[in-house]
Amino acid sequence: MDEVNNVTSQAAGLDIVEVLQSRRVGRFQIVTFLLCLLILFVDGLDYSAANVAAPSILRAFHADNDAMAAVFASGYFGIFVGSVAFGYIGDRFGRKLGAVLGVLAYSLPALLTVFASSLTEIAIFRCLAGLGIGGVMPNIVALLTETAPKRARMTFVMAAFIGYSLGNATIGQVAAWLIPQFGWSVPFLVAGVSGVVLSAVLVFALPESIPFLAATRRDSPQLRKLIARAAPDLALPPETQFTTPPQEHTARFSLALLFSGSRRIATTLLWLAFFAEALTYMTLTAWLPVLLERAGLAPMQASLAYSYAQLGAIVAILLVARLLDRFGPRAAVLSATAAVAAVVALGTQGLSVIGLTLIAVAAVACGSATHQSLLGIVGTFYPTTIRGNGIGYASGMGRIAAIIGPAAAGYLLSRLPLAYVLLSIAIPDLVVAAACIALDRCARGRVDGASSLPTTEQLAKTA
Repeated sequence: MDEVNNVTSQAAGLDIVEVLQSRRVGRFQIVTFLLCLLILFVDGLDYSAANVAAPSILRAFHADNDAMAAVFASGYFGIFVGSVAFGYIGDRFGRKLGAVLGVLAYSLPALLTVFASSLTEIAIFRCLAGLGIGGVMPNIVALLTETAPKRARMTFVMAAFIGYSLGNATIGQVAAWLIPQFGWSVPFLVAGVSGVVLSAVLVFALPESIPFLAATRRDSPQLRKLIARAAPDLALPPETQFTTPPQEHTARFSLALLFSGSRRIATTLLWLAFFAEALTYMTLTAWLPVLLERAGLAPMQASLAYSYAQLGAIVAILLVARLLDRFGPRAAVLSATAAVAAVVALGTQGLSVIGLTLIAVAAVACGSATHQSLLGIVGTFYPTTIRGNGIGYASGMGRIAAIIGPAAAGYLLSRLPLAYVLLSIAIPDLVVAAACIALDRCARGRVDGASSLPTTEQLAKTA
């Protein structure tokens, strides 16, 4: 109580970001976390709907791998545009609006996909859905980063991505059990209906980011209400004025801000890491059911293996999340190099069904942990007022790679042995490992000529 009174006595200039992010996890943080997890769950349903339906789509429309690669590429182009556009929306109008609009943007096109009569129509609807799939990511990562206790920020962000893996796993089960009975469109129907229902819930239940409001709309009545929910024991006299740390205030966003001062090297490394990582992970998950069928699994076995792999990703994400909070970005090197080994091993001749499934689980689990590690890392390098744009542009680099990677893999699958295709998919994760080592040096201020970069402890205090 003395501590609360002391804070109250300084209420005329209360640094609400520091106060809230030094507290323990409470009901407000848990509700925000669970809603973000649910958003990512449905995002995973929609993202993987095309992946798990790919073999049956190819059979239904008598198409080849190149045609399906065009569907993947159109979806990833939409994701790229959505990552950048909705990152701007989040920084300009708020994380909540960006998230709700993102959910609607991926749900409605998923429903329309059910009525598609050609691969061209599917490609158009996947491009539109991609706007939302990419759009929710910068807003959810920013909201989680700004809500989490600073001592466990990366764990808070990455743990929410369990929802994404659960969504991927669930849609794999839907494909395995329902596509044989109802056809290729059922995963899109499930994802679309789930998203429309969720968007209605979010309008009423999802809170806005307190640091965002404190930095951009500190006189908003909503800010005081949210603080009362997040810190019910904190006395707030009417004259209380909320402040945020000086580093949280920047000029109106421009791309140059991402490369200003200490962020120049970090942003370059983040863009490189996201680009290389997507060449491996996005390509692998896009083609995994097809790759597994090519390796010898039956269609139902391939869909189930995809589902089990996403469940395995949950364990890997939680493990690497704790390592990131303790050791920084270099912890992602472990998952990236393990992913390389597992992806290459998928091309081993003579593997049993169990063997192929286990290796697929390892490949996706390690790849997913690396993917979510970058999302956990990126928000800590940017202040609140440009965080959505920083995350959006970095993840957008990954989406550019996600356009290139699946298309290239589709081309190679028609022309090269499986082992060579898998090797080409795996190699970019070695670049990710190198970039994460450099990012760790950036975070610790040990890069020559970049001593102004924040240390790991300073990053943890940035909100």
